[in-house]
Amino acid sequence: MDKILKYVKEDKIIHYIIIVAVSLIAAIPLISLRIYGTDDGFIHLLRIIGTDNTIKDGIFPPLIQTHYARGFGYAMNLFYGPIVTYGPLLFKTFCTHYYDCLKLFAFATIIISGFTMYNFLCEITKKREIAVIGAIIYILIPYRLETIYNRFAIGEFSAYMFFPMLFHGLYNVINSDGKKNHYIIISAAGLILTHTISTEYSAIFAALYLICHIRKLKNKEIWRKLIIDVVLILLVTSFYTIPIVEHKINGNYIIFNSTSMRSLPEDVQNSALSPIQLVKDTIEPEGVDFNIGMPLIIFSIIGIVVASKISDDYKDEYLNFILIAIISLFMSMKLFPWIIMPQILTKLQFAWRMLSFFEFALSIICAINLYTLIILISNNKEKLKTILVSLTIILILISMSKVKYNYKYESAKTLEDKQYEEIRINEKRLSIWSVNREYLPANCDYDYIENRKLGTLVLSGEAEICDENENGLSLEFNVKNAKEGTIVELPYIYYLGYSANMNDNGENKKIDTFESENGFVAIKIGEDIENAHIKIRYSGTILEKAGYVISAVSILGIVCFEIFNKRKSK
Repeated sequence: MDKILKYVKEDKIIHYIIIVAVSLIAAIPLISLRIYGTDDGFIHLLRIIGTDNTIKDGIFPPLIQTHYARGFGYAMNLFYGPIVTYGPLLFKTFCTHYYDCLKLFAFATIIISGFTMYNFLCEITKKREIAVIGAIIYILIPYRLETIYNRFAIGEFSAYMFFPMLFHGLYNVINSDGKKNHYIIISAAGLILTHTISTEYSAIFAALYLICHIRKLKNKEIWRKLIIDVVLILLVTSFYTIPIVEHKINGNYIIFNSTSMRSLPEDVQNSALSPIQLVKDTIEPEGVDFNIGMPLIIFSIIGIVVASKISDDYKDEYLNFILIAIISLFMSMKLFPWIIMPQILTKLQFAWRMLSFFEFALSIICAINLYTLIILISNNKEKLKTILVSLTIILILISMSKVKYNYKYESAKTLEDKQYEEIRINEKRLSIWSVNREYLPANCDYDYIENRKLGTLVLSGEAEICDENENGLSLEFNVKNAKEGTIVELPYIYYLGYSANMNDNGENKKIDTFESENGFVAIKIGEDIENAHIKIRYSGTILEKAGYVISAVSILGIVCFEIFNKRKSK
């Protein structure tokens, strides 16, 4: 109760109410948004529908969707951040439709990002007025709204929750008591479990931020905390990162192929923007709108007028984020030499994705610019409050006009969300053409998957397959009169973690699985067999299981450590 009264006295509770109200305004288009009509919305609908069905089939973790790719199993969750799958599914407990779950999750990301930006700016400026202005601008920045309402790039817009928290933790460790260094762990883990590309570039800009504070990094305690944080981040996210690394090393999948994913340097260079696109979209009539809007332009120009009046208390941070804004904007432009960049940097596919970091930094810059201007034109506290309230109303009014976007649904996607969802729920063996296909083995032939007979096939040699019984990712069958060296292809697309056992006259033998020439799980009969029973099941790899144990133990250890520290401090 005392904490609540303190928040009321400091106007913090009022600021939170403002953030919630602005978030509701920014979320207005969610009411009528047709998720299926957006660029990526159908993929995320499929992801949570498939995950829910797989869990209901008794398979956990639900990395491979049992009903997809004609029932041959498709790894929708293996290579994609789990937060943006399980997060929306949490809302299914009180939502009838999956598309409503996605809408509620999208709204949650908007409001949480407002809170994290507010808390970050409170820390670096010690001015709640700047914090609330920055939170409002951050909630309403155009490119983020575009990622929701045009593209529905769930990983990308979810990452906005963690950008402010990451820099909040870094600032606190470098400039303050370091008691909020757990923000680094939470935000970095959140980014890893949300969006790989945002994680990569967040790490780059975090490194740049540390370089900007190079003088303070002589303190060994700072390095000790940062190193511990990095180790804990890797441990906490092991359940997700270990299987991906294992599949990268021991498999060959489209997602890791730069040519197939169109993430070569020339691809990124071709997607870079011309300056005119920031004020007037001229390239993609049915694509992404890169217009940053006049408010942000005006708020940025104000910085030229007030630069000399910005408080020394946070001027260094202001300059740091100007640097981040300039670099990220340059990286989104055609002048940036993407063509000579190493491929590890071109995984972002589209240069314009750097607008995420540009507008994040710009939110901070514009908030400080506006506050400084207000201080210059106000001569007493009451007038300051009046101007702040007026400015908040103006920002909300501007945002209301902005959220009336004529969002450009893909012309081929004419179904309503309800219709699309019903079709996909009732379609028990979903065509490979209905999913994104990025997570298939690289040597898979799409037509082969579509036309392949269901069940187990003999690819070479001689064998009689009978009495097949398939249940999700488990399969049993008898094999008779099999010749040594016979290769049998199983009705599962190849992912690591399938195991095979054969019972031959009461003797149990383990059989190695491998990838067939068609990208399916296969086994090789090692000897002549008259009659044997073979069982196949997906159980995950040893490393995958170890990853879950490492993550669980790490999270439990961190929680226990925090509880112990709090009790000790009391």
